[in-house]
Amino acid sequence: MNIVEIENVQVVFGEKTAVSAASFSVAAGETFSLIGESGCGKSTLLRVLAGLQREWQGRVTLFGEPVKPAVRFQGALRRNVQMVFQDPYASLHPNHTIYRTLAEPLKIHGETQIDARVKTALQEVGLSADAAARYPHQLSGGQRQRVAIARALSLRPKILLLDEPTSALDMSVQAEILNLLNRLKQEHQMTYLLVSHDADVIAHMSDRAAFMAGGVIQRFFDREALERGEHRMSSSPSPLPSP
Repeated sequence: MNIVEIENVQVVFGEKTAVSAASFSVAAGETFSLIGESGCGKSTLLRVLAGLQREWQGRVTLFGEPVKPAVRFQGALRRNVQMVFQDPYASLHPNHTIYRTLAEPLKIHGETQIDARVKTALQEVGLSADAAARYPHQLSGGQRQRVAIARALSLRPKILLLDEPTSALDMSVQAEILNLLNRLKQEHQMTYLLVSHDADVIAHMSDRAAFMAGGVIQRFFDREALERGEHRMSSSPSPLPSP
């Protein structure tokens, strides 16, 4: 079953076309990645799927249901699609404790046993319970990204959108976060859509990947192609059909 289906999606900002006729699908349980240089359109596609970029053309289906442009995500769709952003400090409210950051989504969706759920969420990402009383500026970059991941996973979404989740972190911390994401994916049987310009991250995380340039998906790679390093390229390859 495909969790995501995108067909001929186009996103235009004024006179600039950010995404041009992009098409791909993401199967349940896989990690599908978009790789390309900054400005190629991959993060824009992620924002379309998160419901943050509402002006687009084409066809988008999530969990078998069509998504319409200009419509805010509601109910189960809002719960089942969560996103982790590139900069963990910018994505966390500086004046909210970590407890409030993790508790608010649970309260909004009518969850109970909030204290226990917050404690469990912190434990799952390798943070101690006393981190709940701290503020974002009192945590390291890696700890803040762990909180961002905990917040995204607290509602048990079906798909997690990851926008360069380690690029703002020190090299020593990047592997820890990637391994954490892989472990949580297996534990919760989730689907990931990952955006990155880092070929090593793509190779480590992905079942399949697509290379983007100039708002266009140029080529798809299966797991065998990724293991051979075919995605490590300096120029756009010739277009190939999706596997």
